[in-house]
Amino acid sequence: MKKYLLSAAVVLAMCATFGFKVDGSHLKGYIDDSHCAGSKTPMCTPATRAHCAQECMKGGASAVLVVGDKIYKIANQKAVLKYAGKNVTVDGTVTDDTIQVTKITETKS
Repeated sequence: MKKYLLSAAVVLAMCATFGFKVDGSHLKGYIDDSHCAGSKTPMCTPATRAHCAQECMKGGASAVLVVGDKIYKIANQKAVLKYAGKNVTVDGTVTDDTIQVTKITETKS
């Protein structure tokens, strides 16, 4: 009986570990700075978003990916800096609320 309980516990632990990691995610959103993206009230308009995000990142805020109401931290910041404030499609590996970007392309909308 103990053998079965131990096996079940190991399987559940492995499922929980793999449940929070999504390989090969394809997400559409925009690159924003962590300061403005986390704000309850809009800090800028879509027209001024690129300039605002660039300035905030120069001031020390980190880049994040905003997809609807979800905000993803970006593990490899240098890969996305030139897309600050722009609409993008991002491919990468998502772990919890962080994405490791493997490919990023700018989109029109």
